[in-house]
Amino acid sequence: MRRRGPQIFAYAILGLASASMVAPFLWMVLSAMKTNAEIFASPWSLPANWSLENFENAFVIGRLHRYALNSLIVTSATVVALLFIASLAAFAFARLKFPGRDILFPVFLIGLVVPLQGVLIPLFVLLREAGLLYTRGALILPYVSWGLPLAIYVLRAYFLNIPSEIEDAARIDGCGSFGLYWRVLLPVAKPALAAVTIFTALDAWNELLLVQLFIMDEKLYTLPMGMLNFSGHHSRDYPLIFAGLSLVALPMIALYITLQKWFISGLTSGAVKG
Repeated sequence: MRRRGPQIFAYAILGLASASMVAPFLWMVLSAMKTNAEIFASPWSLPANWSLENFENAFVIGRLHRYALNSLIVTSATVVALLFIASLAAFAFARLKFPGRDILFPVFLIGLVVPLQGVLIPLFVLLREAGLLYTRGALILPYVSWGLPLAIYVLRAYFLNIPSEIEDAARIDGCGSFGLYWRVLLPVAKPALAAVTIFTALDAWNELLLVQLFIMDEKLYTLPMGMLNFSGHHSRDYPLIFAGLSLVALPMIALYITLQKWFISGLTSGAVKG
């Protein structure tokens, strides 16, 4: 019983921490099913009438379907491009020997400490000269570039932990470098890829600053910018705003639930070999 005491205490702490994170989202969803009067009269009570009307209104009135499509396009393109580029770079840093490897890798990691706000002006000029300003490319390319340092670091650590015997066996069977990367190491690296996917998708899905600066056409607005306008037009209709926020959050929650079994192992794989 004494041995189980610390374990029970640890579970209790974890349960309280989980509840503190889940409770605000549940409260937001339940509040979306109320009226303004109910929220002010009894904010912690259950809805008197369980209705999804506010969710429907938020989707239609707020044109969330258009913003959701833009967010889906930008986020999907960002994740696919970043996973491909970062995994190739991580494979090269982990498994290939080439001049300057030990110098280039720390250079990539400098991106972890450079704030986005510090390069907005040169980024604006670069996108304008490339003809990408006010297009989805003005979001996708910066998202990919800013996600590369962390993605390369995580994937490289995972590739380093894969036994060298697997690589030797693949080489003996006639695999070249790209075949080793594509057919052998990449399928094994699903946990690390899942972790990078979640981080990248969250950043791209929730990012607002670049949308405000580089997108002028409302038809190209992503969900954060769409919700900003939506909440401004309906600032006193709290159930409608809560419904919109709930709809915005659901896709990322679903993504995490889908990939959670690989998420932790993907983050902890490089704890020994960084």
